[in-house]
Amino acid sequence: MRVYYHPKMIPSNATPFWDTTEEAGIEQISDSEITVHARRLIFENTVFSVYADQISDKKRNEVPRYLSVVPKCLLADSVAGVAVLPVREGKLGLIRVFRHPLGRWSWEAIKGHVESGENAQLAAVRELVEESGFLVGIDSFLDLGTIAPEGGVIEARTRLFVGAVAEEVQSDVNPELGHGELAFFANDDVDDLIERCQIEDASTLVLILKYQRLLESRVPRNNPMAELTKFSTSQGKSGVDVTVEGSAK
Repeated sequence: MRVYYHPKMIPSNATPFWDTTEEAGIEQISDSEITVHARRLIFENTVFSVYADQISDKKRNEVPRYLSVVPKCLLADSVAGVAVLPVREGKLGLIRVFRHPLGRWSWEAIKGHVESGENAQLAAVRELVEESGFLVGIDSFLDLGTIAPEGGVIEARTRLFVGAVAEEVQSDVNPELGHGELAFFANDDVDDLIERCQIEDASTLVLILKYQRLLESRVPRNNPMAELTKFSTSQGKSGVDVTVEGSAK
């Protein structure tokens, strides 16, 4: 694997950054709408590499430093992460998260990056138990497709899952940076959170919408959750059930 460095951060023994797409390992398609002429790394951490790309289109429009964010672990079809909606007795589980760039709290689905050696289902199992304490079997998730959270900047799709969870958590949770409580909301309460802009995350909104439409359709799908109707047809009583940092009340 080649390592890229920002010009101002190059250590003495570093391999230089590449000026052409052939050297940088970018696959070019002859009839592509966009051509990448050059790529330079400007930042990286353990999860992402951030590049400045020189690109042009067929109409000869050109951007000399187009921001491109590339996850370091990508599955087929550019899937880089998962979003999981736990469901308990018809209520939807959301985590309260403080988003540093926005400076505010929001309610979100359980989300995380795919790690090396995982497929999307394994990542969903891991993220769910790590962030909520609930353990769901790999074959017990309902796959609701993908979303591109920010297709104009990030080369990544998020795969969306729903999973029925038990009454009690099965594992202790060590909250991640910015994570608050996990709570289960009835559908009407979820709609109210959306109206009040307490749910703003794109992956969460699309996941909720797809799941609610599935419930409304009542059309059986080819999925491994034969027991899905046990909780999908039950909308849950009004109100909120709170699980504080992985410990059920």
